[in-house]
Amino acid sequence: MFKFSKKSLERLNHPKVHPKIRQLMNEAIKYAPIDFTVIETVRTIAQQKLNVAKGVSKTMKSRHIPETNKSGLCEAVDIAPYPIDWKNIKRFKMLSEHIFKVARILDIDIDWGGNWKTLKDYPHYELKGK
Repeated sequence: MFKFSKKSLERLNHPKVHPKIRQLMNEAIKYAPIDFTVIETVRTIAQQKLNVAKGVSKTMKSRHIPETNKSGLCEAVDIAPYPIDWKNIKRFKMLSEHIFKVARILDIDIDWGGNWKTLKDYPHYELKGK
């Protein structure tokens, strides 16, 4: 059984993180087939502008930015298999299968950036719709 590092917990326990994101990640780490880390949750508008400028994001309507969501909370999380190897897509896909399985059990509807058509964002998960 794996557990989150202090840094991952700080990111996940930020007061602006949606409780469903927190619940999903806390449950997922307990039974994960591989260890994973929380890279990012809450993002500022300034951070998002920088991400768009760098080409790592294509929109200013990021679910990471609390102010852009109806809930007023961060509705997205970026996670990666640990240790991180950005080129090992197989591990990201294995982790996504586990995250979706836990999401179904908890009845939390999510999207995964690895399923996107225009920009593959393998670390990214967000609450669906809203």
